[in-house]
Amino acid sequence: MRKQQARCSVLIELNNKKDIFSATSACEQIGDVRSAYSYNGESQNVFLLIEFSSEESVKELLLKCSCKNLEDAFIPFSRIIRFNKKLEKSTPKTTVSEEEVIVQSVKSKQKTVSELMEHMYVSEKLSELDTRLRFFFCEFLKDALGGLFPYCDALPFGSSVNGFGKQNCDLDVMIRLYPSQVVQNSEFYFFNKTCVGNMLKKRSIYALGTFFSTFLPGFSHVEKILHARVPIVKFKHNITGMECDISVNNMSAILMSEILYFCGEIDSRVRPLLYAVKRWAKEANVTYSTPGSWITNFGLSLLVIFFLQNRPVPILPPLIDALQIIGEETAPDFGVEYLTPITDLQAKASLNTESLAVLLKEFLNFLGSHPFQNKHISVLTGKASTLKECCDALWVQNPIEEHKNVTKNVAHSDRYELCEKAQLSSKFIASNMGVKCGATSDLSLILGIPHLLKTFAKNSKELHMSKLLNEKNQNGHRKKHQRKT
Repeated sequence: MRKQQARCSVLIELNNKKDIFSATSACEQIGDVRSAYSYNGESQNVFLLIEFSSEESVKELLLKCSCKNLEDAFIPFSRIIRFNKKLEKSTPKTTVSEEEVIVQSVKSKQKTVSELMEHMYVSEKLSELDTRLRFFFCEFLKDALGGLFPYCDALPFGSSVNGFGKQNCDLDVMIRLYPSQVVQNSEFYFFNKTCVGNMLKKRSIYALGTFFSTFLPGFSHVEKILHARVPIVKFKHNITGMECDISVNNMSAILMSEILYFCGEIDSRVRPLLYAVKRWAKEANVTYSTPGSWITNFGLSLLVIFFLQNRPVPILPPLIDALQIIGEETAPDFGVEYLTPITDLQAKASLNTESLAVLLKEFLNFLGSHPFQNKHISVLTGKASTLKECCDALWVQNPIEEHKNVTKNVAHSDRYELCEKAQLSSKFIASNMGVKCGATSDLSLILGIPHLLKTFAKNSKELHMSKLLNEKNQNGHRKKHQRKT
């Protein structure tokens, strides 16, 4: 449904808000308009996202577009266009939805901790306009590449589609350059350029980054990261206001998004809980926006799933009982096959009556007390098995690429800090379970974030001073030894 909406949509830049009705009315003269959304750009310019009832109306509108500044600019044929009003138009039939700005009331209704967690998730999750813009942008990229790669596709993944995304989160896009369906045993083949190993993805990312930044409107801060395990191009798209990461032929990421979405559909507590955990991790300096030796949001998500699989009354099943991965990554049939009707899984999950607050407290306690050393955490089996020889601080299995550890980057010191912070926060929330709160910032106080940051800043400072003193003593001993020599 979302992809069809995107195929029938155009994004129009207006001179000001007064042109919204005129632009909508002009579009109605071309074809039936199904929906319209307006929002303010970063420079307070106004944009209008129009969805027609058919793709033919989009093609007709784009064929009517003129070109300006031919000598000094690249002018791509794209579904992002401008509107310059010449004549007054009649009032449109279509209702234009304006971007909603959610303002947290200072004196909002007092809520329990569970109600506050639910409110935070609902008020900060991706809006309808956010979701439409993300799929629209993918269609925009697909259009741009369609001449050379007519069977390519641009697919959003990650938090944009798995149900756990929040407003202004990054957009992750996977561009599949090969056809989804391949003709077998034909006598004719396309010529191709062969690259060995990971070089194909690196070259593709390099070329895409250059192509996008040169020819397509709105791209800035383009950065090609070629030597990562999954090469990506990062950039800011000024027209939609999104930070984007693009990878190539990375179908396993698409499947992982589908699996996380599936988990969120089983029980209504899964998404608010994971949202609260991610917020705690960010505010407690457990996770960061840049890569490093700390746990990622993906690793944290899998730990939440594992925790919910192991409640006294399980909320989520072991994934191996609910689904199976079929096909190879480059095969047309690569995907997820579901083994159990979701209604059956929902019925089993409903037998667990724990509140969101209790689940958050227990998850933090699980993080703080679980013996992670030499343990293999698997959401496929829902079990933690012992590893005889393991140097990794934390071993969480990737449910699609089963031989891979998604937390391999985590250092022993960072795992220790994660567990210590979780243990402290679990004690704080345990003593504040009955507290009523109003603002979303109250959750930070209930989890003891200010105390936690102060404690670890002090510990870090003491550790730093101790290190300096040790180095000073070592240098002193070294100088004495040199003098004796």
